[in-house]
Amino acid sequence: MVKKVRGIMESEKKTYGGRQNTGWRGALIFAVSVWLLTLWMGLPVQAASFSKTAPVVKAKLDGRSVTLSWNRRSGVVGYQVYGTNASGGGKKLLRTLKGTSCVRTGLYRGKTYYYRVRGYRKVKGKTEYTSFSKIVKVTVPKSKTQETTTISKSTLKKFLQTALKPVGSTMYVWGGGWNKADTGAGTEARTIGVSPKWKQFFQKQTAAYDYRTTKYQISNGLDCSGYVGWCVYNILNTTNGKAGYVMLAQKMAKNFASRGWGSYTARGAVKNYRAGDIMSSTCSDCGHVWIVVGSCSDGSVVILHASPPGVQLSGTPSKSGKANSEAVKLATYYMKKYFPAWYKKYPNCAKGSSYLSHYAQMRWDLTGTKVMSDPDGYRNKSAKAILKDLLGE
Repeated sequence: MVKKVRGIMESEKKTYGGRQNTGWRGALIFAVSVWLLTLWMGLPVQAASFSKTAPVVKAKLDGRSVTLSWNRRSGVVGYQVYGTNASGGGKKLLRTLKGTSCVRTGLYRGKTYYYRVRGYRKVKGKTEYTSFSKIVKVTVPKSKTQETTTISKSTLKKFLQTALKPVGSTMYVWGGGWNKADTGAGTEARTIGVSPKWKQFFQKQTAAYDYRTTKYQISNGLDCSGYVGWCVYNILNTTNGKAGYVMLAQKMAKNFASRGWGSYTARGAVKNYRAGDIMSSTCSDCGHVWIVVGSCSDGSVVILHASPPGVQLSGTPSKSGKANSEAVKLATYYMKKYFPAWYKKYPNCAKGSSYLSHYAQMRWDLTGTKVMSDPDGYRNKSAKAILKDLLGE
């Protein structure tokens, strides 16, 4: 359609001759009119640039399933996945899809499969294709004992889903989640699932709850490091009683990064906040740790944390210092709608500006070669989109 518009402008130049130089305003108005007409008729005004470069395909085998993933190509509207178990390479069309990943299940042991992918777009009824990717070869082990265990144990979505489980039903208890000796994770923080004691204790509390009167009632709730330690244990384990992850809040981000789980950014060097980031204070006056849900357009951040009165969603101020930020509004909406019993007692979902300045950051490695991956694309989603996916509208 761009060519058509240009063609009309070009023909007008030929027809009206000298008006090209003296009547440029009329020509511009005419061009805009044609453009608006194309929009009204539902026609494409301009086709996006189209790269015929082949996608780069990677394959990840897990038992008798394989996940194929590839990079997005410019101007492509969809992809075709070809495959076969013949040595000639991927020749049979298996899937046509818009995304950049595809899972193939039910593969046969001892068989070798070959896959390749190409992108496409449709213009004026014709289909244009990128080049085919290089053929990816996948061999399924003959026996189960030969399978390579998948290193990635969790996803960002699962991590946040887990972190939501104690929300709105777990009080902040100083020492909650620690052992009696106060040296590390206690029984509750090394147990799969939410302790029923937490909700029972919450139901007995009023709006006047004071955590200073319940110190070291370690089975009745969680403190900030107990909460984060419990979350990490529950995404990395399937049985109870193994080594825990509760430690001083100030140490958590650096400790987790030192295990190879992700990268560490010191306080003052943190540039942004993404889903799943673990934030540890490193100053002596505010020992605290919390989890990022996501960021908002005004620079505010929705967080999950255990602070008096307990485990809940909260929002930071905006980057400019606005207290009633987008994050606060989101946290308030979701706490009120999905955790009404909690919200009725504890309606405050706002946190101070120190949350955006006093904390170091551990950001998960999402390559799948460590403990975390992100097939749902949470790292690039806003707090609003993540909460909608996790809890609903």
